[in-house]
Amino acid sequence: MSSTASTALRARQVVELARIEARLESLGQLGVLVTAMRSMAAVRAREAQEALIGTQAFCATVDRAIASLSQLPGRKTPDETGAPVLLVITSENGFVGGFNTRIMEHVQEIRMPEERLVLIGRRGQILAGEMHMQPEVALPMTSRVSGVTQLARRATNRLMGATHARVVFAQHEKSGTYAVVHRSVLPLAADPPQNAAAAPPLHHLPTPELLDRLAGEYLFAEIAHALMESLACENNVRLLTMDAATRNIDSRFDKLRREERQALQEQTTSDMLDVIVGSEAVEGK
Repeated sequence: MSSTASTALRARQVVELARIEARLESLGQLGVLVTAMRSMAAVRAREAQEALIGTQAFCATVDRAIASLSQLPGRKTPDETGAPVLLVITSENGFVGGFNTRIMEHVQEIRMPEERLVLIGRRGQILAGEMHMQPEVALPMTSRVSGVTQLARRATNRLMGATHARVVFAQHEKSGTYAVVHRSVLPLAADPPQNAAAAPPLHHLPTPELLDRLAGEYLFAEIAHALMESLACENNVRLLTMDAATRNIDSRFDKLRREERQALQEQTTSDMLDVIVGSEAVEGK
């Protein structure tokens, strides 16, 4: 091999080795970021799942209160004239795979033409624009359990005055997966559930006023529970996404390490050949 060709080969090997090392460094930094995001998703998913117990208990308490009043005289007949509302809960941030797409496709399937759209979550709002759906109200989705109460109050205030309302959200399942569901939250059920109190409760407010106040609490409880369900599902999906990303990074890291070893071996071989050729040249003089 000529001196010029040997120099060019060594230059290419140095460049290739530098490229591999740069990619390894970038991949390592990406791995640190993914690990941090995975840990955060795991913590928030666990917090939301634990908080679900509280939101379920609150919903059950309000249900029992309404059921105990359902047979009292003075209960108003539900208003049938108001425009119906569809409240949809999606995620604010990404790295959740097809989570928001599934929710918005479900909305397309079930939404009635006259339903006003209230949309929570920036990612869902982006998809709504792509699907030619215009929300009447758009709210940011919280990323923490501590933000659920305030967001539920804001959403409840937006729905106050509506006579018919449904909520679309992701419902957490024991297997760690989720199902996209919709639930009617207004009007209140006309018939009492089976666990209704046998004896009517004592109260000081007129029945219509008391039921109106309980209706607001019922709406808040259902929205808060749906938000908590969605938050748990979102972070479970993000956790699975980060797991897949970690496996992909590990696989690419192993491949780059093999390429690095091969490049080092080729560089070592070239160095040895240069030494041999140089020795032969010296001996031939």
